[in-house]
Order: sequence, then structure tokens, then C-alpha cells
Amino acid sequence: MELLVIKDGESYFRFRDNTALPCNMAKASVFPLEQIEKVRKLVEKLHQEGKMEAIIMQLTIHEKIYQED
Repeated sequence: MELLVIKDGESYFRFRDNTALPCNMAKASVFPLEQIEKVRKLVEKLHQEGKMEAIIMQLTIHEKIYQED
């Protein structure tokens, strides 16, 4: 599974009610690849707000059965 997130330095962004909130990865808003245009617009808005380091990151998730040692 591949998803998109927006990152600025060590922080990610959570989008809620037209507001971008810095957060850790566990709380970040994630988007499917099909929503790339929406994500680009969000990054553009962040840049306009002065968050020039905001970039799109692609997450690749691999699923497997958890096994304890």
C-alpha cells in the first residue's frame, strides 16, 4: 500500500477544518496516491503561509503477520 503525507522537517501535518496542524507521524493525515492533486494544493497553501520546507512524502506500507521472538 502506498500513501502520501506532507512533512516539514521532523513534523508531519494533520489537516482538520481547513487548518494544518504539525504533529508526529502517528497523527498525520494520509492520502491515497489518487489524491495527488489535492495534496499538491495543500502543499502550495502551506508554502503561501510561509512553511516553505513542506514537501510531499510517499509512504510504502508492507503487511505481514507479526511474530514474537
